[in-house]
Amino acid sequence: MSTPPRRIGIVGYGKLGQHLSRSILLNPSLNERFQLAFVWNLEIADIGDEVPEELRLEHLDDFARYEPDLVVEVAHPTITWNYGTRFLEVADYMAASATAYAQGDTEARMRASAAMPNGHGLYIPRGALPGLEEILHMAQTGKLGGATVAMSKHPRSLNYQGELDPPLAETTGVREIYSGPLRELCALAPNNVNTMAALAMASELGFDAIDARLVADTTLEHHITEVTLLGPDTGGPRYSLELRRISPAAVGAVSSTATLDTFLASTIAARDRGDGVHFC
Repeated sequence: MSTPPRRIGIVGYGKLGQHLSRSILLNPSLNERFQLAFVWNLEIADIGDEVPEELRLEHLDDFARYEPDLVVEVAHPTITWNYGTRFLEVADYMAASATAYAQGDTEARMRASAAMPNGHGLYIPRGALPGLEEILHMAQTGKLGGATVAMSKHPRSLNYQGELDPPLAETTGVREIYSGPLRELCALAPNNVNTMAALAMASELGFDAIDARLVADTTLEHHITEVTLLGPDTGGPRYSLELRRISPAAVGAVSSTATLDTFLASTIAARDRGDGVHFC
C-alpha cells in the first residue's frame, strides 16, 4: 500500500515561498511524495500562476480546512506569534523566521504547544547554521558551555532597524553594526539573523546567553556565518570549536542561493518525529 503524499501548506510567497511551491509542483522527484495543501500571501494577487486557484488561501484563519500535514512559514515572525500554536494543533510546523522565538514568551509557548501529545512537532530549520549536528550533540551530552556567533553581509543585504551614525547606506569597508546579546539583535534585524536564532534554540543556551555580532562589509559577495562553541568553564584550558560557512549571495539578497536549497531540504526532512522540538 503506497503512502499518501505529504501535504505542505506554505505561508508567504517571497523567494523562499516561490522556491518551495515550484519545487513541490514541478520537480518530478518531489511531486509524487509531496502535495501543496495551500499557499497564502499577504497580497494574494502576487501568488504565481503555477499555483492553482483552488490552492490559494485567501484568509489564513481558514488554513485547517485545507488539511495540511506540515505548515511552513516563509513570511514574517508575526505569523508564529499569531498562528504558531494554532498550526501545531492541526499539523507539524516549521518557521523560517526563527527570530520569532526571541520575543517575549514565544519560545516557551511554542515549546509547550509542541509537547502536547497530538503527534505534531515543531521543526527548526538549520538555515545557514554550520555544525548543527555538533551543536546538538554537545548540548545533549552537557558539553556545551557557551557559544558566540557572527554574521557578515554586504550592507545592502541588511535590514537593520536600529539607529546608526552614519546610516547603514553610507557604510564603506568593514563595519560592525551590532555586538551584544542575541535577543536584542533578533528584534533589530529579524530578517537577517534567523540562523543565529536557530543556534539559540539548538544549543539550549537561550537568546540572552549567546553573544552576537553583525558586520556590514561592502566588499562581500557572500554571506559569512561564524560560530564558536565553547566547552564548560572548569577553570583550566577550555575546549573551543570554530565553524565557518561562506555562501555566495548577490548584493542585496537577504538569503544566499545555497540557503534556498538548504531550506527545501529541511522541509523534506521535517516529518515523522512526533511531538516535541526537532531540528532539520
